[in-house]
Amino acid sequence: MSTLRQRSPVSYALAMPAALWMLGALVVPTLFIVWVSFWASRSFSLGSPLALINYAKFFQRPAYVKVLLDTFQQTLILMAITLVLGYCIAYFAVVQVRRPHWKLGLFLVLVIPFWTSALIRTIAWIPFLGVTGVINQALLFLGVVGQPVGAFLYSRTGITLAQVSFYTLLATGPVVYVLRNIPVSLREAAQCLGATPARVFWRITVPLTLPGVVIGQILVFLNVMADFATASAIGGNKHAYLGNIVVLLYDSGQLPFASVMAVLLMLCMLGGVAVLLKVVDIRRLGIP
Repeated sequence: MSTLRQRSPVSYALAMPAALWMLGALVVPTLFIVWVSFWASRSFSLGSPLALINYAKFFQRPAYVKVLLDTFQQTLILMAITLVLGYCIAYFAVVQVRRPHWKLGLFLVLVIPFWTSALIRTIAWIPFLGVTGVINQALLFLGVVGQPVGAFLYSRTGITLAQVSFYTLLATGPVVYVLRNIPVSLREAAQCLGATPARVFWRITVPLTLPGVVIGQILVFLNVMADFATASAIGGNKHAYLGNIVVLLYDSGQLPFASVMAVLLMLCMLGGVAVLLKVVDIRRLGIP
């Protein structure tokens, strides 16, 4: 047991390096972005007058509001898909797979692709989705289609397929952790008392795994909202989301308006996390 008392000078001293790092790497840059978003001038000038004109411009243009709504829609779609897939994978890996070496093999199948960088994984999807790609060749071989389908690459469908492969593991990991901490005796006791497997699942397993589900969905939500590389590479910049619009505005030198997009993106992410945290107390994570 630790001998440090809460709010003692020693505890503050130990927390100081991490606090200074967070201040310099997170708080100060965030405040600078917020400040730049109020600049009334497009040029980089520390003496630029401050105004709300950039925010007014954003909400007065339906195209930008549509980008915000499309970003939320894409995020909700990914959250729903990864929730179902991630939970099924986690339940199968923990409850159904009994042999340790099979569990290890399944774990490696899920994790090994993430040993490469996100950029490489994004580019690797292009040969799969093209008209001469693996998916089209498989569909032609099976006779499902008579000619290659061009709807996979440079489309929202392709972006969704790639993002599902990237972020399903984020939704799976926390659920696996929680499931492993649920005593098997709880399910066995319920079955001994006459509960059906479906009733055991919905009345015992699902409520106890909600903290893991929420944490996984928070990770998916934050990553999809901030994702710009997938929309640019797989979507060919034909589909605009807040993340890649921020990059495009920054590259074109429109720093104040890019900062507006970045601030709104951060506010949306904070709001989404706050809503998800209202669903369940994540402090119960791993505690049956």
